Amino acid sequence: MLQSIARGGVVMIPLLLCSIVALIVTVERWLYLRHAAADTARLMGKIRLALDRGSSEEARGACEATPGPVARVLASTLAHFHLPKEELREMAREVALAEQPGLDRRLPALATIVTISPMLGLLGTVAGLIRIFHAVAGDSIGSAAGLSKGISEALICTFAGLAIAVPFLVVYNALAAKVDTVVNDIELRTTEVLNLHAGAGIPI
Repeated sequence: MLQSIARGGVVMIPLLLCSIVALIVTVERWLYLRHAAADTARLMGKIRLALDRGSSEEARGACEATPGPVARVLASTLAHFHLPKEELREMAREVALAEQPGLDRRLPALATIVTISPMLGLLGTVAGLIRIFHAVAGDSIGSAAGLSKGISEALICTFAGLAIAVPFLVVYNALAAKVDTVVNDIELRTTEVLNLHAGAGIPI
């Protein structure tokens, strides 16, 4: 592998860095989103029981004891449960929007790596072919076998770029879908809490 990287030329250095960064982002985002996308059905059960008893504080405490963006949005909503329903709805929307950057964090970097890796690979291939043709023009390569070897080495960059872009494109789409799942869960659970507002024994 190290020999292949060396034969690929200087462009293999940014490609190698791209693969390392993409792997780090993938692991970090997967762990974060796995934590963020935890099942909130049990939390909603606790909230309903607390609000049936007329205790928004107890419901809020259950949210604060639960990690994740969904619980944070619900905790903030319950902390302002004394507000009129429409004002509460707007406040909940603002809190949900504030959670979005945390969910999307580092995904643009992964998307950038997926986009530029094939371009870097093509750049390395073109640079390698230019060197080969200069060598041919100067009679530095004396045989078809030598020329073929040079071309194959130039194509290492294209292979590396695609080898990075293809799997991490799949990863990016999977992580983006996970983000959408969390966002939809926030909207669903917030709507459920707002629908409990009138019947919770709290003045509207």
